[in-house]
Amino acid sequence: MKNKIIEALLFIQGSEGLSSEQAQQVFKLNTIQEARRLLRDFKTYFNNLERGIKVLEFNDVFKFLTIESVKDYISDLVTITRKQRLSNAAIEVAGIVAYKQPITRGMISNIRGVVSDGIVSSLLEKGIIEEVGVAQTPGNPILYGITNKFYDYFKIKTLGELPPFPEFNKYSSEEEEEIDKDFNLFDSQRPETDNDGVLISNEGAEYDKF
Repeated sequence: MKNKIIEALLFIQGSEGLSSEQAQQVFKLNTIQEARRLLRDFKTYFNNLERGIKVLEFNDVFKFLTIESVKDYISDLVTITRKQRLSNAAIEVAGIVAYKQPITRGMISNIRGVVSDGIVSSLLEKGIIEEVGVAQTPGNPILYGITNKFYDYFKIKTLGELPPFPEFNKYSSEEEEEIDKDFNLFDSQRPETDNDGVLISNEGAEYDKF
């Protein structure tokens, strides 16, 4: 039963991984050494199954990673996925990050009322959001913020152009027909900036730096 629990915990933790300290708390073990031994035993057990993913240990943090032999297939899927439009849920998460940045996965999930780790990972892969730091709170969770590709996708120059937060998840659906079907998320369409970081339109008009 413990192996199933650890497998589920590693899946939920995603790229953040599961530390020995966290495992000690979850399983109510007396020492962190017991937790570390439990996780290492699971790593040996799981990796012997020879699946498409494996468990690796990084500085006392255990994570699921894909095996080397499937990387080409993953690259193909990532390429296909990056060309797809964002789902309504992904738009909502992107909006939360934009309005609340810097923000942790846990904070995003609390705002939405549902675990959002998978969507956060998808937005990271698409380059819509990025890691911007580490929170000085227990566990030191990763902080996320938006990237220039966020502006590209929603065709805005500053966050001031976004609708009020509650209406943000409607933003894409209302404008969807105006978005070019061949729009490439990774070809920046933001205007050039001058040396002071002020955005300049094609006509030379300036926009306030956000």
